[in-house]
Amino acid sequence: MTGKDKDYRYMATSNLLNELNKEGFKIDVDIEAKLSNIVIQQLDDAAGDVSGLAVKWSVPVLIHYVVFVFI
Repeated sequence: MTGKDKDYRYMATSNLLNELNKEGFKIDVDIEAKLSNIVIQQLDDAAGDVSGLAVKWSVPVLIHYVVFVFI
C-alpha cells in the first residue's frame, strides 16, 4: 500500500476495501491502527484513483469502529 507503483497501491487498497465489506471481517487492533495511518496518507496520493479508494475505505472503517468499539 506504500509502494511507488500506483497500480500496486490501488490494488492493495481495493483488496482491503473488499475484505472490510465482508460479513464477519475481524482485524487486530494494532494492524488496524497501522492500516488506518497508511490509508490516511493515501488521501493525499498523487494518483486520484488511489485517493478516491482511500475515501471509500474510510466509511466501512468508521462503521466498524463505531459498532465494535462503542456498542
